[in-house]
Order: sequence, then C-alpha cells, then structure tokens
Amino acid sequence: MTTAVSTFSELSSLPDVLSDSLLASSPSNLDFLAELPTNALSDLLSTPTALTTQSHTLTSSLTALTHTSYPTFLSLHHTSTALLTSLSSFDTSLNSLINAALPALDDAARVFREKTGPEVIEGRQKARTVLEQHDKLCDLLDVPVLIDTCVRNGLYAEALSLAAHASSALSSLVAQTRKSLGDNEETKQGLPLQLADSLQAEITSSLHSMQLILLNTLHEPARKLPAFWKAVQFLRRMKAMHEDELALVFISARMGCLRDTLDGIERDAGILSNVGNLEFKFPVGSTVEEREREIDREADDVARFLKKYIDIWREGAYDLVTQYTTIFLDRSHAGARIAPPADQDAEASSYIIRQTLPSTLLELLLPTLRSYLERAYPHLAPLATQLAYCSSALARVGMDFRALLSPLISRSVISGFARDVRFGVEHEWSGVLAKHVTSRPKPSAPSVWLVATPNNVPAFKTLALLPSNASHSPPQVLTAFPPLAKMLNAYIRALNRLRMLAPVDALSGIVEGFEECLANAGHGLLQYAKDWRGGDAKEIQILQAAGAAYTRVLVPWLQRAIVEGVFSASLKDRQSAADGAEDPDPGEEGERKLSFIVREWESWLGSTGI
Repeated sequence: MTTAVSTFSELSSLPDVLSDSLLASSPSNLDFLAELPTNALSDLLSTPTALTTQSHTLTSSLTALTHTSYPTFLSLHHTSTALLTSLSSFDTSLNSLINAALPALDDAARVFREKTGPEVIEGRQKARTVLEQHDKLCDLLDVPVLIDTCVRNGLYAEALSLAAHASSALSSLVAQTRKSLGDNEETKQGLPLQLADSLQAEITSSLHSMQLILLNTLHEPARKLPAFWKAVQFLRRMKAMHEDELALVFISARMGCLRDTLDGIERDAGILSNVGNLEFKFPVGSTVEEREREIDREADDVARFLKKYIDIWREGAYDLVTQYTTIFLDRSHAGARIAPPADQDAEASSYIIRQTLPSTLLELLLPTLRSYLERAYPHLAPLATQLAYCSSALARVGMDFRALLSPLISRSVISGFARDVRFGVEHEWSGVLAKHVTSRPKPSAPSVWLVATPNNVPAFKTLALLPSNASHSPPQVLTAFPPLAKMLNAYIRALNRLRMLAPVDALSGIVEGFEECLANAGHGLLQYAKDWRGGDAKEIQILQAAGAAYTRVLVPWLQRAIVEGVFSASLKDRQSAADGAEDPDPGEEGERKLSFIVREWESWLGSTGI
C-alpha cells in the first residue's frame, strides 16, 4: 500500500520532473504528459513500444523524404540563409534611417517651413480659392465675349443683364476672397485681384462701345421714334447722363442730322445764296419777254429748291418736336428718368430746352427763306401756301410761326415786283431814251419817236382817264404814243405776275416802288420836253400830248390798276388817308416824288398854253 502511494506520487510529479527537459518545450508534449497519469497501466506499459515503433516509422519516413527531396532542402537552406542576410541588412539600414536620416529630414523640413512656408501657404490658399471659385470664374471669363456679341447683334437688354450679373458676381467673389484671407491688412493690400479688375475693365469697355452705338443711333437720319425711344431707354438704364443732358444730346443729334440734310439739298441745288450780289446779265438788245423768261427760269429753280427744302424741314422739325415730347415730356415714363445733380433745377432746365427748341429749328428755315424767297418771285403763291400748311402742321405741336412768315412774303413780293419793274420798265424806258435822247449829239425830234403818226395826234380832250374806265382795261389812247405804250405793257406784265400773290401788307411797298419808277420815267421825259429847242409848233404839240398822256392817263390808270385792280382797295380812301396824315410814312417817298413830277408836268403844260 505504501509502495503504491509512493509510486502515484512519483507519477503525479512526472510533468514537473520533465518540465526542464526539451520535451516540455512543445505544447503538444505537455498535453501528452498531462494525460499519462490518467491512463491505465496496460496503456502505460504499451506506450513505450508504441512510441518506439512510431519513432522508427518516422525515422524511416524522414530518411526516405531526405533521399527523395534533398534538392528542396538545399534550396530551403540557401533561401533561409539569404533571408537572414537581407533581414540583417534591412535592420542595419533601418537603424541608419532612424538614427541619422530622419532627424536630418526633420531639421530640413523645419528650416523650409520657417523660411519659405508663408509663401507656399499663401500660394496654396490662392490655388484653393481658385479651385473653389472655378465654376464662377469660367462663367465670368465668357461674359465679356458674350456682351460684345450681344452689342454687335443689337441685344442691348441681354448685354445689360450680363453686365449686371458679372458685376454682382465679381463683387461677391472679391468679398469672399478677402474674407477667406482673414484680417491681415498687408495681405489684403497685396491681394492679386487683377483678374477681377481685368474683367471689369473689359465689361466697361463693352458697355462704352454700346453707349457709343446708342448715341450714334440718335444721329442716323433714317431712324424713327421707336428706334430713338429704345436707344434713350437703354441710355437711361446705363445711367450714362442725367435727363437734361440726355435731352440736349438727343436734340443736338437730331438737329445736326436735319441740318446736314438741308445743307445737302442746298448743295445739290447748286444755287448761289449771295442774293445781294446777284445780277442778271442779259444779252444786248434782249426784249422784255426774253428777260422775263430768264428771270422765270432762275425763279423756277429757286422755287423747286425751296419747295423741297420746306418739305424736308417741316418733316424733320415735326418729327423732332414730337419725338422730344414723347420721349422726354411724357410723364407716364418719369420713373425711368435719371435725376440731375442736386445743384441743378430740373424744371428750369426743361423749360429752357422747350423755349429754345422752336427758335433753334426756325433758325434752319428763316435765314434760307430770307436769302432765297424773293428770288422765287413770281412763283411765290404755291410757296406761301406750302409755308402756311407747314405753320399749321407745326402749330399742332405748339410751334406756330405764321406771324413770322407774313413780313418775309410781303418783302419778297415787293422785291420781286421791283425787280420786274427794274428789268422791264426801266430797262425798256432807258433803252428808248438812250436811243433817241441821251446817246445822240442832238436829241431826236418828238415826232420821230414819241408818236406813232405825227399827223394824227390825239386831241387833248381825249387825253384824260374817265371814271368809267375799268382798272383791268388799258386805255387805248396810249397806243398813239409807242414809248408810253411799251412802258404800259411792261407795267401790265409786272402787274399780271403780281396778281398771283398780292399780300395786303405789300400794298404800300408795291405802290412806293411803282410810283418811284414811274416818277423817274416822267422826270426823264419832262427834262427832254424842257430841253427841246425846236421851233416847230407841231413838235411842241406832240410834246404837250405826250405829257398829257403821261400825267392824265398813264399815271392815274396805273395807280387804279394796282390799288383797285390788284389789291381790291379803294384808291380814293388811300389818297384821303395819305393827304390827312400829318407825318408821312418814309416808305411813301416814291408817291411824293411822283406827285411832284405830275405837278411839274402840269406846270409845264400850263406854261405852254394847255
């Protein structure tokens, strides 16, 4: 019993005994040894044999494996040796890296960060900002090209929308960039925003080109109100100038366009405007009819030019006034206007423009009428009608200038009639006097040139104008005196041309010019009669008859023909008014001169016994 217990105690301490052996180095061996005490005796007795058999089996297997797979073992040996060498070299390199290279790299990185770090960080921040705003920048870079395209194609609203969008986006971009860079003032001042400035400059240049195109639209002659309305509205949206300046630009542009058109018409007409220096040069010996045809030809050219000139001026002036009124004076669009500076009175500026516009427009018409209108005589009647229609048309827009036309037309009629008298009557009479009196050493006898038939001189009692004689029927008795008949025919031709347009205001001027010319002719004839020294009673009788025909037939009938026949006025009333006037009109100098000549003739006739 004692032996069994001791044996068990020996067996229980077997793992401890073998713990220091190599058998205990493997976990499987330790498990096997831990199970041995639990086995039966028979198992324990058979265990060595089994182990021996198993050992021989393993040894044989290993031997066979060694003989059959020796190349593998050799390769394994060489590979293990190389691996151990590589691991040793790696360990050496790693120790060198940790102990030498990494500290040097750390020192170099620290030096780099201290010296060049801020610049790199700033560059990275800029690059990051560019990357963050990449999409916006791509869109903004296309905006100037798009604005130019819109401007060239007339899409001004789209151009302004793009410009507003671009300006807003650029402002937002600049604000975000400044915010991302913090509060460093030095950094903000050195902020490279050249891209934003360049884009804004290109957009401003495109808008400036658009403004020039819109302003040029105001100078185009073929444009009408819709185009001007559109251009002004876009200029207002661009805030290029305040309202009064814009109105002045519009008026100046349209006025310049109208002036250029009128100058072109005058230039194309090829008519000289120096009316004061204009003198007709008629061929020697030309008749009254030939001279009148030459005058009428030139007057017809002037009349055609004035007709076209007045039509163009009327259309241009009416369009300008209506366009200005619609665009700038229509209160329904006051919200779109740009207020002037605070130191300027908008109402006063607008009032000045409205007051000066009509007079400025009339300055384009009235000087031309003053220069050319009297040269269009006797074709003044259609021009007067055209001017009246023109004034009526512009009166609808508050520009009635009818009162300015009457003096011009009256002066032109007076000047034209005086020209007819000068080139007709005076030229004819001066030719007769030169032929028979002034250019001869001895004047021709009265019987040679004053009467048609010297032996058939009209009786003195027939040389008087009867009240029953009509103002439109020339006295037949003057046919006996060819020079007086020719003078009468010349006056009748001038009066017939005057009948086409005879303003009442022109009566005094017409009468004054006519009577001055008639007085000059009577003076020349009277001087011839006084200077005649022939003793033949027949010649004296012819002179007396010619003088009586002049003073008692020619002068009264011409006065009646003008006053009553042409102007339908009363000759008696006019003579009564002239006699009752205390201070005669300076324009009646010709009438007083004619009255003096008539009295001189009557005195001479009385002195000769008539």
